[in-house]
Amino acid sequence: MKSLFVLIISSFLLSSLSAQTLKDCFSCATKLIQVEQIKDLSIDELRYLANDLFARRGYKFSDVNIDNYYSEKAWYKPIADNNKIIFNTVEQQNIKLLQDKTTELKAERDKLVNELKVFKAALQSNNKSDLQRKYNFDTNDMENRKDITYLEKTLEQVNLDDINWSKHKGIFEVTVDNGDYVMNYEISIDREKVNIKYANQGGSEFSELVYPNYMITEYTYLWKFEWKNGRLRFVDFIVAG
Repeated sequence: MKSLFVLIISSFLLSSLSAQTLKDCFSCATKLIQVEQIKDLSIDELRYLANDLFARRGYKFSDVNIDNYYSEKAWYKPIADNNKIIFNTVEQQNIKLLQDKTTELKAERDKLVNELKVFKAALQSNNKSDLQRKYNFDTNDMENRKDITYLEKTLEQVNLDDINWSKHKGIFEVTVDNGDYVMNYEISIDREKVNIKYANQGGSEFSELVYPNYMITEYTYLWKFEWKNGRLRFVDFIVAG
C-alpha cells in the first residue's frame, strides 16, 4: 500500500513538472510541447519560444535585435542558408502548436479592438439600446452628463489601431496641451481588464493669463470594462480629484 502511495505521488509530481510554463525551447527538438505549458503565455512569449526553437537549429534572423540576442548565446551557431534547415517531426508539431496558439490569441485581441470600435460607434450615435443590452452601460440622462462628453473625447483621441502591446498588456496614451489646459487621454488593457481614462492635469504652463484662474483643479474620470468570453461589459465608473 505504501509503495502504491509513493507511486501515485511520484506520478503527480512528474505530471506537475511537465505542465510547468515553458521558458525556452531547449527540449523542443525531442519533446512535444503540452498545451498546459503554454496556456498562460502571451503572443510575445509564444513568438519568443518559436524564435528560440528556430535559433537552436541555427536560423539566422533578419531582425537585428533578435540576431544580437542569440549571438550572445554560446550554443547559437547560425548557418549561411536558412532554407537548408530541416525540422524533425517533433519540432514541426511544436512549431504548429505555437503558431496556432499565437493565431488564436491574435484573433481574440483583434476581436476586442473591434468591439471597442463598435462600442465607440454606439456611444457616438447615442444608441442607448445597444449600450444597455450589449455593454451594460448606464444610459440615464446621457445628453446632459459630463462624463459621457469626456468619454467620447477620449475615444476620439486614442487610436485603437495603434495600441502598443507588451505581453498581456496594451496601452495607447496621448497628452494634449491646448495652451489653456493639459489633458490626458488613455486606454489600457491588462488581460480581461479594459480601462478608459480622461484626466485634466491642470492649467498649461504656456498660458500667461492677464487674470489667472486659481480655481483650476485636476481630476480624473475612469471607466472600467471587462472583456470575458468574447464580450465587452461595463463594470464601474470612478471620479477622482
